Amino acid sequence: MRILKYICFGLILLNIPSVSLSAFGGGVGSLMSYLTILSLTLYYFFGKKTRPNWWLIIISILFFMIGGFQFIGLTSGFIYDTIKYFIYLICAYEMVKNISVSEYNFFLLIGSATIILEAILFTSDYGRYSGFYIKPNEAGFICITGYATTYGLKNVSAKLIGQFIFTLAGLLTFSRTFIVIWLLINVISLKISVKNIRVFGLGFLIIGTLFFIDEVVGLNNPRFDQLKSIVNNENVSTEELNEDSRADTWARFYDKILDSPFIGNGYGSFSGKEGHGKGVHNSFLTVIGEAGILPFILFVLYIGYLIVMSIVYFNKKPNLIMQIIALSLFLMANHNFFTFYYVSFAAMWIQYQIEEAKNEDELDEIEEGENVLVTS
Repeated sequence: MRILKYICFGLILLNIPSVSLSAFGGGVGSLMSYLTILSLTLYYFFGKKTRPNWWLIIISILFFMIGGFQFIGLTSGFIYDTIKYFIYLICAYEMVKNISVSEYNFFLLIGSATIILEAILFTSDYGRYSGFYIKPNEAGFICITGYATTYGLKNVSAKLIGQFIFTLAGLLTFSRTFIVIWLLINVISLKISVKNIRVFGLGFLIIGTLFFIDEVVGLNNPRFDQLKSIVNNENVSTEELNEDSRADTWARFYDKILDSPFIGNGYGSFSGKEGHGKGVHNSFLTVIGEAGILPFILFVLYIGYLIVMSIVYFNKKPNLIMQIIALSLFLMANHNFFTFYYVSFAAMWIQYQIEEAKNEDELDEIEEGENVLVTS
């Protein structure tokens, strides 16, 4: 079962179906997608069955059911997406319960390493790198999630090595979202220990490493050119950095939300599917825009619950609040919560870690009660 677990986990977290589709075409991509679902099904069938994730099951039923009413496109494609997602949702939640923070961190480290390798071995004119994750912003999410998990590791060496690799890989994506979340997480880390301020020194070392890579292979990135100009005290134009802002993208969809706030505009209408053009790049707006206000409220309550409970268990598991902050801010810049499995996996993993912490507290209370009875 352990080997099957790692196969399933690797297929999901390393984005193997998507990278196979990009590298080898639709045939291999579809094969790997089917293999992922088959592996998860086998893992669920042979493993222990426990309580399912009712939060996401209810949200997903409403999202797909209401969104499907106005869906315009191939019905077979919609049915395929829906069935595949529910199989994933039910089976992957059982796997979530058996993934430790060190295992999660290790696989995220492998994924992040592919970004560094791409930058060194396959330098492109585009200048932003994503490794197995195809798009830089998605790769940035993997890096920042990995960085957050390092605060759940007990091994100091593994923690420092991970922080270096995740930060370097994240900077190579040149994702503005990654940089903002990275700074926020490190500010929060000072609550754990003032000694964590040394991470900012590590950041300067990593920027030096970026300059070295640029000298060797050439990063060819406008945002990195901006950084070099700042370091060299040269005149800096912010026009290119401000292009394609998420706020401008969201604004183009507000009227559609207001036109149909209760039942939405149909599955795929806000995520760029079936010829709908560019997506909204916001998972919260995707939910309300495609399926209306009811699943949107539940989705916001779900994410809100994870945030609040992560704060409650900050002293016990500080990495959780860092991970949910990373996830929440990423969801405000990406519309693929229901299609990129490693994104919803991140939410489920945090959710189960919270459940574990609650169970540990309940056991502690029972033991304390028993000790009181014995002493009395």
